[in-house]
Amino acid sequence: MSGQPKRGELAAQKTPEGGPSRRSGGERPGIIVVPLDGSAEAKLALPPARLAARLAGCSIHVVYAAERPLTPEELLRQVGLRRQETAGLVLDQVVGAPAESIVRFAAAEHALLIVMTTRGKTAYLGRTVRPVPERVIASAGCPVLLIRPEIGERVATTTSLRRVLLPLDGAPSSAEVIGFALDLARWSGAEVDLLFVATRATRPSEPGSLAGPLYVDQPQYEWPTWALEFTSRFGTSLGQCQVPSPAHLFLRPGDPAAEILRLAGERHSDLIVLEWRGRMDPAHARVVKGVLTDAPCPVLLIRTSR
Repeated sequence: MSGQPKRGELAAQKTPEGGPSRRSGGERPGIIVVPLDGSAEAKLALPPARLAARLAGCSIHVVYAAERPLTPEELLRQVGLRRQETAGLVLDQVVGAPAESIVRFAAAEHALLIVMTTRGKTAYLGRTVRPVPERVIASAGCPVLLIRPEIGERVATTTSLRRVLLPLDGAPSSAEVIGFALDLARWSGAEVDLLFVATRATRPSEPGSLAGPLYVDQPQYEWPTWALEFTSRFGTSLGQCQVPSPAHLFLRPGDPAAEILRLAGERHSDLIVLEWRGRMDPAHARVVKGVLTDAPCPVLLIRTSR
């Protein structure tokens, strides 16, 4: 695949004992932040973080939040890593409330991405995303990659990004997620599956939105013309980037979260990229919560301005 972006340089020098890293002056490229709390569940974020770091050409900072400064040896114990597991990692400590401290650290270090599991040491029954990751995704200024611990075995053996699932709802603001998702596809040579779930009950009200075909269950009518219009709008003009080849466009009727999960299973997706509006309360994020409940692969949340 031609025209691949230039990879960034490593963001930081590594320190062997997990102490604070020293960096040279000047502009610093972004890093990938992985918050760990010492639990086995949280550590499952490391394999996808290593894959993302390899694709983006940047370094990984493991971050632990504590109430007091720790020695390098204490920090290593608290994050739950053996010394041989820290190869290629920078260990950092933040002091204060975990979610807020993690978000501040990511902002200060110009993080490209935060990678974490949907639950860690503290479990709360009945919640799709536990309190700390929920507060992180609510206020983080960079994309957040979430991994369900139940798929830990799969992500541990995933060494490449082969297929990216990108659901779009036809609203212009949803095009904000396209650039990041397609960059990932180009860096990795992955195929992109664009998905539009047409529902008669809810149609986008945002000006400039592209609603689904009237006869969604009869593709022989409007489907070919609509597909060309959808690809034209969201593949190039709104996203300001060319959809990489191969790319596939799917139109499905039904419940958005259910259809996203169904297609991810059918296509063996390695990543689902979702638009994220910053609210996880009961009245919002129904699709995001529905996908995170049973996602068979990591889910990348990208905040939009809508």
